[in-house]
Amino acid sequence: MASNCGDMTIPELKKELEKFGAKKSGRKWELVERLEAYRRNAHCAKTDVYGPEFMMMTPDPQLYKDLHGDKTFPGCTEAEISTFLSKFNKTTDKKGRDMYNDGFIQYVRVTFHDSNWFVRSSVKASMMKSVKYVVDIMIGKDRSVIESQCECAAGMGPDAHCKHVCAVLFSCADFVKHGTYKTELTCTQRLQTFHRAKPHKGSPMKARQLDMPGCDEVCNNDYDPRPVEFRGNPGYQSYFRNVCLNYPGISKTPIFQLYEPVNMKAYNLDHDYLKDTFSENHLKLLNVSEISEENARQVMIKTATQAANDLWFEERCKRLHSSVFGRICKATDRTDKVKLADFLTTKAQKINAKPILHGRKYEKRSCKEVPGNFGTHSLR
Repeated sequence: MASNCGDMTIPELKKELEKFGAKKSGRKWELVERLEAYRRNAHCAKTDVYGPEFMMMTPDPQLYKDLHGDKTFPGCTEAEISTFLSKFNKTTDKKGRDMYNDGFIQYVRVTFHDSNWFVRSSVKASMMKSVKYVVDIMIGKDRSVIESQCECAAGMGPDAHCKHVCAVLFSCADFVKHGTYKTELTCTQRLQTFHRAKPHKGSPMKARQLDMPGCDEVCNNDYDPRPVEFRGNPGYQSYFRNVCLNYPGISKTPIFQLYEPVNMKAYNLDHDYLKDTFSENHLKLLNVSEISEENARQVMIKTATQAANDLWFEERCKRLHSSVFGRICKATDRTDKVKLADFLTTKAQKINAKPILHGRKYEKRSCKEVPGNFGTHSLR
């Protein structure tokens, strides 16, 4: 058996095709394609019940002409395709439609013979792109599908209804509807990708496989930059955070001031799997965006002394209170919203240093309060 089918003569090709029970008619290139398809798919054949695979009678291949816009061809409709598939208890084949839309059809040729239209096409296999199947379909004058066959293992004629046959039928229906059909894109029609980097299909190399001196000694150890006496110490993290990071007694400034401040906008928009953002969760923890009736009642009780209570000043910085709410209501299009927001937030401490409550003035918190009635207040 020759290794290359193209080097074989026509008698040798027909002799090899006869072993598979395949058709022996056609030009040499058709015989070569048919024999290559049979050899690649020989493992799919059932040798115990193997018989003649193609029972459909087709005209001479030289009578077929390429299907194009100037060709008169009645084709078939999607309704006729559904009627044909319903004979085998099968609905419209999605795989065949996807195969047609993805350009698996290489060509479509038609001819009119014995009062019927014959369609011949070549369809690429879905899993092995180098494998091609020849599909033959007989269509009547009334656009009904009479017979069909395919070279694939599931396309025995004359009632083949595999996905390759369905793809060719969809091309005929598309030609009737639009006057054209989709075929495989040529090399000049595809978007060139020679300038793109090739994807790496291998798995990452293990560290122990790297050709590095002393790699075997350190590949099984976790790198730890801490001194040896502090490695594996369960309390070291708390010690560093409380004593070294935040405590200013070791040096003039705490260690955390040596680091660049975090980008809060990027931190807030960082990818995570939380329901809310970090800022939203922070506001909820502070009882700013959401507060229950019980928490509001507790804050009202704890801040009853108002200016004499540190919590009262803290809560005023979190919320909009009645003394400044009027500025929001009176804001217009000419109001500088940035300055207004700055007034309500960053300057709240300065305003709260001398609060005005019920028409009575109080001195700074470092001084004694002016005696008077604090009155009642509500959390806003």
